[in-house]
Amino acid sequence: MLLNISKSLSRRILTYFFIVSISLILLIFYTFEAVGKEAFKSLEKSKAEVVIDTIIPTVSMDLYLGMDDQAKQLIENILKANKNILGITLIHNKKVVATYMKQNIRNKDYFVFTKTITKPNSKEKIGNIYVVYSYEHYEEIIDKYKKILLMFLGGIALLLFLFSVYLEQLLSPFKAIVAALADYSPKKDLHFPDFIHREDEIGSIARVLESMQNRIKKYALKQENMNKILEEKVQEKTKELRNRLYIDSLTGLANRLKLQEDLSQLPHASIVIINIDSFKEINDLFGHKIGDKILKDFAVKLKNLINTNNPRLYRLGGDEFALLFHNKMSRDDIKLFLDSLTKNIEKMVFVHGDKELSLHVSMGAAAGEKGILEKADIALKKAKKARRVYAIYEYDDAKVEKEYEKNIEWIKKLKRSIELDRVVPFFQPIVNTQTRKPKGYECLIRIIDDNGSVVSPGVFLEIAKKSRYYNRLTGIMIEKSCQYFSQSTCSFSINLSILDILDPNIVAHLKESIQKYEVENKIILEIVESEGIENYELVYNFFTEMKEIGCQIAIDDFGTGYSNFEHILKLPIDYIKIDGSLIENICENEDSELIVSTIVDFAHKKGIKTVSEYVSNKEIFEKIRSLGVDYAQGFYFDKPKQYVEKDCDI
Repeated sequence: MLLNISKSLSRRILTYFFIVSISLILLIFYTFEAVGKEAFKSLEKSKAEVVIDTIIPTVSMDLYLGMDDQAKQLIENILKANKNILGITLIHNKKVVATYMKQNIRNKDYFVFTKTITKPNSKEKIGNIYVVYSYEHYEEIIDKYKKILLMFLGGIALLLFLFSVYLEQLLSPFKAIVAALADYSPKKDLHFPDFIHREDEIGSIARVLESMQNRIKKYALKQENMNKILEEKVQEKTKELRNRLYIDSLTGLANRLKLQEDLSQLPHASIVIINIDSFKEINDLFGHKIGDKILKDFAVKLKNLINTNNPRLYRLGGDEFALLFHNKMSRDDIKLFLDSLTKNIEKMVFVHGDKELSLHVSMGAAAGEKGILEKADIALKKAKKARRVYAIYEYDDAKVEKEYEKNIEWIKKLKRSIELDRVVPFFQPIVNTQTRKPKGYECLIRIIDDNGSVVSPGVFLEIAKKSRYYNRLTGIMIEKSCQYFSQSTCSFSINLSILDILDPNIVAHLKESIQKYEVENKIILEIVESEGIENYELVYNFFTEMKEIGCQIAIDDFGTGYSNFEHILKLPIDYIKIDGSLIENICENEDSELIVSTIVDFAHKKGIKTVSEYVSNKEIFEKIRSLGVDYAQGFYFDKPKQYVEKDCDI
């Protein structure tokens, strides 16, 4: 039975070996033929190009010197000397200089290639040479190659056959070894009595396998112990990673992520957020190392003060901590707890060297089901704004929450508007009160909403100032306004806040745009919120620098709320824009008329032009005109538009 199996396996191995051998032979044959053909063709093409490359310099010189006959003679000589070249055409300056073609080109295997002829010592093209090259000796080479290859492959086939017969005999001892190894495990013993005494490699394998089993048993035992150690290490690392994920590394307290997970598992809860006031000053004064130590000490004192898991203490990050109660507390209970906590925190003393430090905190609390962490944060902001120790989230605070959500939504809209290029300038005319014609325009920012409606800056500008998009908006307005009026006779004014002119990036972009669009003699820099100027020296330097470029300066909303006339009027300004609140009721309010008259008179004595805003009707226009105001702006003339005439009264 075993003998029959062995013969069957041998026949199968022999059959497989024969099929594989024949397949390999055929594969090698046809692969070599295909690859060889391409290789021969490539070689012949390279040889042909080398031949032509040797004559191109001479042909180039002959053509350049006008010796076309010399070039023709050289072409004829090459054609006669090389039997594989079937034809050559020479073109100089798009004219055929010579064409030679052998008569026996038909039924030939050939290819055509082109070479460019350039002027001597130059890359300038002066002509081309087209060459027809023969493959006629390729078939002879291929026939020889096929005979050699077939003889070689026949030898390989014979060797493979003999090797397959030998392999069949060689494999038979291995069958017995494989059978023994098939069911092997470290708990079983291996014995090969039929082969262990042989002096060949099979005997060596049998002896090695028998001696190896002892080492395998030892290794298996060692591996089993190692697996147990690895499992313990994995559990340890898992615990460590979980701690890193949920535990604050500085204080050892649960972190914000853990708080959020715990909140998600509680149907009702109460939370208190504790923020250390002015902790940045401690870091700045004593350094971050001491600041971290105080945070750790504060965490320990809070934990000792609470000494329970309800509430549980968390560190949210930075100088902010939280207490989570696993139940919804009443407002009175929260207030009672916060009063007690405040007193205990005020008693805490932190020692640094010979100094004793105390901390002041602000706290926000909320209770309920959903969103209480956000509500507690709103209450914390409310406490800080009111300069109180703590605040508890009330139903009235929902308005604040909605406003907060609205602000977040508008920040998203700002980002989207910038990305989709929906931030655009609108232009309102500034009219000469004598000619009643526009002398220029004020550039006003607008956003085109998703539904195509135009959004005024009153809706989003204050929100933008609190976000990182404010500078982007200013930069877009500068760029687009300068570009729009680059080919215009009109002047145009751009609103800049004190924060803008103190920002080196904005100033750099402003200068770059003025230079790029060449609008230095048209642009007016209109300074808004000028009552907030604190560093007049920096502002004066900015004004002086921009006026040296050619810009003009205007002060917006002049006339109310100023306690700094003296400083303002020392600045090198060209225009004063009178505050709209004075203009709106100038016809009914004598005080407004007196103030405007005084401003106009004083400005004219200083050589400063005046502009009235909010001119909404003819009566107001005639009034400010009679007072000597130079320019007017308002709905009486036109509302802001996205596109305006670019020719002005200059």
